[in-house]
Amino acid sequence: MESGHCGLISALFCLAFLLGSHVQANEMLWGNPDHMPKALRDLTKPGIGDRGLKISNNKIDVDVYGKLRDPNGLKDTVLNVTFFLEQDLHPGKKLKLEFPKRSSDFTFLPNSLAKITPFSSTRLLEILKRFGIEAESTDAKTVKDTLELCESPAIKGEEKYCATSLDSLVNFAVLKLGKNIKLLSTELEKENEEAEEYSVLKGVTKNGDKAVVCHKLNYPYAVFYCHKVESRAYNVPLVSIEDGTKAKALAICHNNTRHWASDNPAFMQLNVKPGTVPVCHFLATDTLLWVPGSY
Repeated sequence: MESGHCGLISALFCLAFLLGSHVQANEMLWGNPDHMPKALRDLTKPGIGDRGLKISNNKIDVDVYGKLRDPNGLKDTVLNVTFFLEQDLHPGKKLKLEFPKRSSDFTFLPNSLAKITPFSSTRLLEILKRFGIEAESTDAKTVKDTLELCESPAIKGEEKYCATSLDSLVNFAVLKLGKNIKLLSTELEKENEEAEEYSVLKGVTKNGDKAVVCHKLNYPYAVFYCHKVESRAYNVPLVSIEDGTKAKALAICHNNTRHWASDNPAFMQLNVKPGTVPVCHFLATDTLLWVPGSY
C-alpha cells in the first residue's frame, strides 16, 4: 500500500477538477480517481457540501494544537496524539496510535466564489446567515472558533495561511516550496475509533527537510489551516498488533519547539523541555502534506 500522492506538475492542476465537473475532470487528470490522495479525493465527491448540513465535529490535528498559546483550553477538540522522538522511527518500535474516521461532508468552494465569500470574525453574523446556521447553535461556535484560529498570530518561525479554496491552498504550497512539489496523505486499511498499538515496519523513508502541512478545519465548506514550519517529513509503514492491518502513515518531526507552550502535551508525554529535541507525531488522514518533488 502506498500513501496517496499527487506529484509535481499534477499538483498545480489539482484545482482544475474542483472548479468544473468533479467527476469528469477527475477522470481526465487521473484516469483512476483512486490514485489521488484520499484526503483530497474525499473533497471532490459530487453532491456534498450543501447548505444546511451539520458541520463536522472532527477533532483538529495536533500541529494546530501545538502552536496555540492555551492548549489546555482546546483539549476536548483535539485528537488524542502519541508524540515520539525521531530516533523512534525504526522497525519494531511500538506506538499506541489513534486514526479515527474523519467526516468529509463539505467540498471546496470554487475559487471565484471563495473570493467573494466573507471569512472574518468581524462578519460572523453574515456568515452564519449565509449558511443557514442559528446564532446560538453549536455549529455557530464551531464557525467562530475556526475563524479565530485562522486569525490568531503565527508563532515565531511559522508561516501560516488559511486556504478557503483549492487554488489558494496550492498557491500557498507553491509560494513556500516552489513548483516542483508533491502532495501526500496518510492511507489506512482500517480506521480505528480507539487508540491501538502499531509496530513500525521496515521501509521508513524521508520526504525532505521542508514541508507545508495543511490541516482540515471544521467549517461549512472545506477550509485548511496551512503552515510551513521547521520540520522533517517521513513515510512510515505501520502494522496493527491487534489485527495485522497496515497503514502508510505520514510523520512530521518538528525541529524547533522553543516557542510552543511549555505545558503542551508533547513535552509532558516525552518528559522533555521546549526546544531541546525534535518532537514527532503522525498526521491525521484528512491532513495534506506538501513536500519537495525531488524526494
